[in-house]
Amino acid sequence: MKPEAHGGDLLRMAATAGRDPASLLDFSVNVRPEGPPEFIRAALFRAMTALAAYPSPHAEEAMLAAARHHGMDASRFVFGSGSNELIHALARVLRKRGVPSVRVVEPAFSEYAIACRLAGIKAIPVWGGIIEKNQCVPTTDTGKDEAVPTRDLLDALTDAPEGSAVFLANPGNPSGLFRTPEECLRLISSRSDLLWIIDEAFVEYAGTETEASVLQRLPKNGIVLRSLTKFHAVPGVRLGYLAADAELAQAIRDELPAWSVNAFALAAAQAVFADTSDFAAQTRAENAERRADLAAALSSLPGIEVYPSAANYVLFRWPGAPRNLLDILLKRFGIAVRDCSNYHGLKDGSWFRAAVRFPEDHRRLAEALSAIRETTHGVSSSPLPETPASPESGNKDSINIKVLGRGGMGVWGKGGESPSPEGFLLPSPGISRRPRHTPALMLQGTSSNAGKSILAAAYCRIFRQDGYSVAPFKAQNMSLNSGVTAAGDEMGRAQIV
Repeated sequence: MKPEAHGGDLLRMAATAGRDPASLLDFSVNVRPEGPPEFIRAALFRAMTALAAYPSPHAEEAMLAAARHHGMDASRFVFGSGSNELIHALARVLRKRGVPSVRVVEPAFSEYAIACRLAGIKAIPVWGGIIEKNQCVPTTDTGKDEAVPTRDLLDALTDAPEGSAVFLANPGNPSGLFRTPEECLRLISSRSDLLWIIDEAFVEYAGTETEASVLQRLPKNGIVLRSLTKFHAVPGVRLGYLAADAELAQAIRDELPAWSVNAFALAAAQAVFADTSDFAAQTRAENAERRADLAAALSSLPGIEVYPSAANYVLFRWPGAPRNLLDILLKRFGIAVRDCSNYHGLKDGSWFRAAVRFPEDHRRLAEALSAIRETTHGVSSSPLPETPASPESGNKDSINIKVLGRGGMGVWGKGGESPSPEGFLLPSPGISRRPRHTPALMLQGTSSNAGKSILAAAYCRIFRQDGYSVAPFKAQNMSLNSGVTAAGDEMGRAQIV
């Protein structure tokens, strides 16, 4: 499977794996693994009452909520259907204003360059580096002040003409490299003739607003991009915003169509800005702990280098990775990671990004990579007694199972030939997959004729209208609860209702 511009494309990955999308373990998308917090779920539910009315043309409610939250004027905020829409609108504004060039600090989110290309501007890559394995991630509590020396980046921008724009992600994606607000402000002030676009899509993982962000100290030649969907796990809602000088913000807003932010996104934005719980602090702490767990799991594998990160993902390198690693992981394990081959400077096929998930998920990924690594290095072992292959493997000719070096399992075809890609002995997908449980809803009442059957019938109709396949069931004594259908047949009263 060739590397794509973005992770999280479940339908495409499921087609490659030959699996149900819901069964995939997806490390390719960087969102909170628990899903959205309860206060956002409640806000989205309440937003159902607003669906009969148009949302505000330019997300004015969200602008006011952001202004209160950040202590800035509402005119400086622009909201869009995801920060990606804002990146493209910004590129069009840069083109109209005759910006001489755009520099992208790499490796970086590919949409910066794509938006510039579509707007008719050439994006020039500037290497921003990654954190070396033996370096620590600079955060507000380490005493470190610079991730990559500011002077090196400024030297790389020496030939950028006055009036040029610079895209800089902080933390970097996919590197996870984080620059303190002080370092970012030094960059911005050192080249005040440039327009600095700081993408803080993952900054909430690096620290609090005052610890990690430049938004509330933003100078006139700076723009901050934010995503509300990564930290709060609502990428399907599509919601992002930016802060800029009021005049530039209005120019960007003019590039957006009316009503680009829907009622659900507006409700989510207001809920995020109004939240006073400990959700953010708790999420940061949990992510830091899980990130260390993921890094440790991957680092335990010989030949794999893991790079420090301040975000909710880690960049790792496997120089010996098989060229079809993504296909192997998907087809044999139902696991997806992000191939970084389409990132500038990481194109040799050895770089990958994995999102922070739960410790048990990290174990599954490490075990899968370990098994693949052992097969690619020619490790073999004695066979187990003949065992039928997993029915989910899709290989009807598979007849027995053999053990790999560290206890993993693989499937051989008839005659000893391997049905696996590249001739490798690979684990059967049925070994490590979690069982799937069909959701169930039980209704109980305090007596007969309390209305349980009518309520159940109503739920069935609602679920069916929403596209669910419903299978109602009632355990009952037919001798006391039978009825006669229009055709004269006997049926339970509940089913007749």
